[in-house]
Amino acid sequence: MSTINRRVGLTFLSLVLGACSTARAFDHPRRDRQDSPLPANAVQPPGASYENQPKIGRRQKRAIVSEGLRASISGTFHRPVDAAEEMLTRTAERLLIRVHEISKPFAFAHDIPNRAPVCPPFPGNDLGGGFGGKITPAKITFLPSSESAMQGLFAVIAQARSRIDLMIYGWQDDPTGREVAQRLADRARQGIIVRVLVDRTGFLIHNPADARDEPTFLDDLRRVPNVFIVEPPCPFFRLDHRKLAIVDDRVAWTGSMILTEVARRRWRNFAFLVEGEMARQYVDLFEQRWIEEGGDRFAPIPVDPNRAGPPNALARMVRTDIGDRSLKKSLYEAVDHANQHIYLENPYFSDHILTEKLVHARARGVRVEAVLTLRGNIHALNEFETLTANRLLRAGAEVYLYPTMTHVKALS
Repeated sequence: MSTINRRVGLTFLSLVLGACSTARAFDHPRRDRQDSPLPANAVQPPGASYENQPKIGRRQKRAIVSEGLRASISGTFHRPVDAAEEMLTRTAERLLIRVHEISKPFAFAHDIPNRAPVCPPFPGNDLGGGFGGKITPAKITFLPSSESAMQGLFAVIAQARSRIDLMIYGWQDDPTGREVAQRLADRARQGIIVRVLVDRTGFLIHNPADARDEPTFLDDLRRVPNVFIVEPPCPFFRLDHRKLAIVDDRVAWTGSMILTEVARRRWRNFAFLVEGEMARQYVDLFEQRWIEEGGDRFAPIPVDPNRAGPPNALARMVRTDIGDRSLKKSLYEAVDHANQHIYLENPYFSDHILTEKLVHARARGVRVEAVLTLRGNIHALNEFETLTANRLLRAGAEVYLYPTMTHVKALS
């Protein structure tokens, strides 16, 4: 149970604080938005990418709430000190963000005096400030579309000689989801060990049949020899949003791709393969989560260091987790130190502090370009995107509205 407690972070209080802060912080931009009609490509035609998403029904909501509460109570009961510490840490983080929003209202570019470029970046030209893991050689292969991301996953599954590890948030009982499950089942029947970590709440969100206690493809996969499946609960409704596959402890597949038909056929996604020394960090990440959630231990797989070929990049792993905000820190640091350009793409851009930093970067002469989706799959966040777009436009940034649903999260 220490596992559950170490990983809990979201509380009802933090959720309420977040909702209240966004409602109040965006009051003024809301009036600006009402004065301006949406561009044509912000209003998608019938059949667009955000449609045909499975709606979360009452049974799903009841199952999500009841399972989340049981996991929260269990974790708090077995490790009360750890649970309290983590809840207070997360709540304090939300409060600090709220204080920032209240004490430092958003300033547009014309209100900010021209600033000289900020201090030189972190030694070694690491704009991210050195947060996160160590700089490591890696062979990285980009998969710059939804279909190439899926084909990359299928390719590494086919290459497996010993073991396939999959950690996934969005996996739906549809043609794409079942195809992935079938490929894993086929390899398992050939003697390959398959370990699967499926975020329980994410699975309920995407599969209403599961909330009705009806069988899904996951039940069929569970019965296949050599397949081991763990569905971690979500105490305090903290989801594990990672998408990661590892084959033979040698190559990692990761990125924004979820295993659903709509994401594959209608969304823009981005994924990449990591080989070499850097892949070991992904192996450790999966192994830690697997053991924490009660999975059986398996022996490490010997890896031939020469099989990956020469590295083509230096990489640093940054994360968002309990006690680890290296992703946020490195992102803020990079924007603060940018001197020439900032290019970003994101479907859920609601970070008030990051928007403010982009405005300051634009004020000191940095070229800022953003690709956003104003009609995405999460309707509650579409308004954030509209407000963010208006703020960036006021600051002199260039904002491009992706004509369908982009699910890419990237920054250069």
